Amino acid sequence: MRRIQSVDRAFQILRQINENGCSSISEISEDIGLSPGTVHTHLATLKANGFVQQEGEKYKLGMEFIPFSERVRGQTELFRAGKMEVEKLAHEYDAVAHLITEYQKKTLILYETFGKDAIGKEIHTKKRDEPQVHTHCTAGGKAILAHLPESRVEQIIDQHGLPTYTSHTITDEEALYEELDRIRDQRYAVNNEEVVYGNQGIGAPIIDKNEGVLGAISISGPANNWRGEQLEDELSKAVIRSANNIEINIHTGTGLL
Repeated sequence: MRRIQSVDRAFQILRQINENGCSSISEISEDIGLSPGTVHTHLATLKANGFVQQEGEKYKLGMEFIPFSERVRGQTELFRAGKMEVEKLAHEYDAVAHLITEYQKKTLILYETFGKDAIGKEIHTKKRDEPQVHTHCTAGGKAILAHLPESRVEQIIDQHGLPTYTSHTITDEEALYEELDRIRDQRYAVNNEEVVYGNQGIGAPIIDKNEGVLGAISISGPANNWRGEQLEDELSKAVIRSANNIEINIHTGTGLL
């Protein structure tokens, strides 16, 4: 398949800026191996079209991306079927609730909302702007991994590894596969302070009619409040119920926004 080199370069630049938040011409040049002059020419074109904006010597993504992202999200069936369920979970348990999907070996947050007194808002807001590659240690991420083909899981591990975030993070591949087996059996996954100390989550997969995984719904809150029977019983049932409701909405075409 033929490719246009200049377009590929523009996307390399956009991805570099996205991953770093903002970058200078020299930083972009060094990271992706293009000359400063070439980077400057691409940035000037992107800036003229609103896809990057300049602040001093730094460049960040432009506002023109906002209507694009809203359109993409709005046309996603999983988002339209799951938005209300995410809101119900967040407000019922005063938690942070997420709807996520896997795309190109990363997890994307399709929708996130917070209960009135939810703990951890700052942490989750910051994570929105960072690449979501830690699929192996979030509740929703593990729920998805457990229902992907093994070859896909291997590709994700090969590309991103199993980095450590806390002493609770699963970093051994064999241990992760054992965890994924348990998740398939019980239909939910737990993040036991595996990304941030003090924060615990629970997630359930959303499965399509062909037994493929579309994504996951999850909630998170303070670990001290979510231990024991409440986590294993009430919260797991609530998240599984929400996942089932989303599946019904998708399969029947009802409840879509």
